[in-house]
Amino acid sequence: MGKLVNEWKEKDKNKELYDKIAQLKKLTILQLEELLVPLLEKNKYVKFHMKDPETGRDVFVPFIVYDGDDKRDERSSILTIQKLMKKTLESTNWRLMSNGVNYRLGMLNGRLRAYEKEEDLLKLVK
Repeated sequence: MGKLVNEWKEKDKNKELYDKIAQLKKLTILQLEELLVPLLEKNKYVKFHMKDPETGRDVFVPFIVYDGDDKRDERSSILTIQKLMKKTLESTNWRLMSNGVNYRLGMLNGRLRAYEKEEDLLKLVK
C-alpha cells in the first residue's frame, strides 16, 4: 500500500513529465514505417524497409534505405537522414540508435529503438 502511495506522490510531483509521456505518440512498428516512408521519399531516400525486429528487454528494428540524390555525398546523406529521423521521431516513443546511420555505396542502414515501459519513457522525456 505504501508503494502505491509513493508512486502517486511521485507522479504528482513530476506531473509535467508524466503529461509529456501522455502526449507521446506510441507507435507500432507498422505505424512507424507509415510515418517514415513518405518523409524519406519526399527527401529522395528510396526503398525504405525494416528488417526483422530484435526483441528482448527492448525492441530494436534495423532498417535500410537508399539515397536517391546523386548530388549528396556520404557525409551529407548521413547527416540529412539523421536530422530528419530525429526531428520526426521526437514526438513518438521511437528513437534512432546512438550509433547512428552507416553509409556504403548509396545504401544507409541503422537501427531504431522503441520505448515502451513507463520508466523508459520518463527517461526519454527528461
